[in-house]
Amino acid sequence: MSDNASTKPPVPMHFLLRRLHSLSGIVPVGLFVIMHLFTNFQLLTSSGEHDHFQHEVDFIHSIPALLYVEIGLWLSIGFHAVLGVLYMVGAVPNVKHYPNQDNIRYTLQRVTAWIALIFIFVHIATLRWRWNLMGMWDTPFYWRGEDVPGLDKSLAEVPLTTPLTAHALQYCWIVVVFYLIGVSSVIFHWCNGLWTAAITWGATISVAAQKRWGFLCAGLATALTVFMLGAMIGALKYDLANDTTDDQKKVLRTLIDDFDERYGVESGE
Repeated sequence: MSDNASTKPPVPMHFLLRRLHSLSGIVPVGLFVIMHLFTNFQLLTSSGEHDHFQHEVDFIHSIPALLYVEIGLWLSIGFHAVLGVLYMVGAVPNVKHYPNQDNIRYTLQRVTAWIALIFIFVHIATLRWRWNLMGMWDTPFYWRGEDVPGLDKSLAEVPLTTPLTAHALQYCWIVVVFYLIGVSSVIFHWCNGLWTAAITWGATISVAAQKRWGFLCAGLATALTVFMLGAMIGALKYDLANDTTDDQKKVLRTLIDDFDERYGVESGE
């Protein structure tokens, strides 16, 4: 037998890209979603001196080479998003003519992809870059006082993650609705993508295996939804007048012009 006859055919590029697209959505992006939502869930039990959310954020900031972890995460998100957009542009859903479960899920996967893409951009723009869109988003988000430009050095260690996150969600009801829709779309897109990825990679071939895996994915989606709702309830019930320390109030007054009036803090408190 000749060498040419024994040589395996090359893997088509579109096949490789499809697999890499699927893999990038599972790790590290999917793992980050779980960690991020679980961390935010700590808002539900955070108040005063018992700031569990700040504790988790402090742990994240203590991770060695955090910058390189973030770079790897953003490269994965960028790759998954760009390739996903190219695939979605050429997608032709037929849910109108064949409204069965698979086609509905196919369409929702792509609809939630667009919503998730917009949500992630606005989420980063308002929290990380501190954009105030149309006066509805007031998110002067800082980790600790040391990050606030021009702040007195004596307030450098003041924890700010929890009160500023609470302020961001309490500022306008539109922000709450936006986060509910956006995070729900991220959860559905990832968990449904996890289900289809198992088929793509040949892990669930039989109908029975697909059903069992579907139950697990649905359970994961339910858990992540609980994390999301818990975080939002925690942020909305957080009392910025009574759950913050005097030092936190000093910093918050420099970041939020109407802090005392908005949150009912008595003058001189």
